[in-house]
Amino acid sequence: MLIFFFQQLQCCFQLQLQFVQDERAKCLDGTLGSYYFQQGFESGQNKFIIYFEGGEFILGNTEEQFLMNAVEKTKTQQGSSLNRASAFEFDGVFSKDKIKNYYFHNWNLIHINYCDGVGFQGYKSDQVIYQSNVLYFRGELIIRSIFDHFITKFQKAEIVILSGCSVGGVAALQWEQYFSSLIPEKISILCVADSSILYDMQSMNGFNLLQQSLKIMNYIANNETQVPQKNCASDFPNQIWKCFYFQNLMHYIQQPVFIIQPFYDISFLYKYLEIKCIQDLTLNNCQKNEMDFIDHVFQTFRQVIKESLTNNSNTGSFAPSCIADWYFQRQNQLIYKLVIIFPQLDNP
Repeated sequence: MLIFFFQQLQCCFQLQLQFVQDERAKCLDGTLGSYYFQQGFESGQNKFIIYFEGGEFILGNTEEQFLMNAVEKTKTQQGSSLNRASAFEFDGVFSKDKIKNYYFHNWNLIHINYCDGVGFQGYKSDQVIYQSNVLYFRGELIIRSIFDHFITKFQKAEIVILSGCSVGGVAALQWEQYFSSLIPEKISILCVADSSILYDMQSMNGFNLLQQSLKIMNYIANNETQVPQKNCASDFPNQIWKCFYFQNLMHYIQQPVFIIQPFYDISFLYKYLEIKCIQDLTLNNCQKNEMDFIDHVFQTFRQVIKESLTNNSNTGSFAPSCIADWYFQRQNQLIYKLVIIFPQLDNP
């Protein structure tokens, strides 16, 4: 009996995997999009965290390389729902343990799994066939389906936090305009973008892998639909890939934003700028020219954040000078910084 009790207790801290209801809303490999959901209760029953899972864009210097990498991504959780756990226990600000997570333990949590490869957006009606592999680009339908499913609950919301890490943080900013249009204006919304600064810059070898990848991505996945941030798309009608860059995207965000951004973002440095000398979260193996370039990135990020804070009084930030990424989900002490710019949180 005692063992059964502890098994029941453990299950209550696990979020159950849910699948989207729109059968067209597919991951890269054709499986249905998915999310984990925790029902809010007590004082948190009308408070929401919508979290876009972190991940990376499909990269490629050419369309063929892009599609080849897309096929590879279908073999991972970032391109498929096949290997998602039916139940998952989250920690940090997603924990249901009141002692560990005083502010958010009883909130509704919608953890949107990343599986479309192009940043929780894009739509192509037809399949894409590459070397007998079938690919789907339907990220937009996944998000719309999830929002539609919870639309009645959203109407009663008191506070909603749109958040995400890496590509997920970009998605939180991209979908802010659309989500705001779904709910009454009186509902408070806060965007939390964690390790989500994508900046338009060349790597050390002079090539801009991220820009080229975004152009190919938009050609394939956004030929039939715009990016979610429609105002940005309107200002860059033939260059909507620019709407994924933080320096452009932030101009269109109307809700308060909390930026969490390590100045040495390991994912941005390693994946997009191809700095390979970072090992064990140190720069000890970097040569002088690499260190100089990394310092240039550091200065760029610092200036971008400074400009964001200057241009918008509703923007706050936590920007440590360390080699890392993905803070929000794991670091409870950030909540106290959030409360400073968003006092509505201080009412658990």
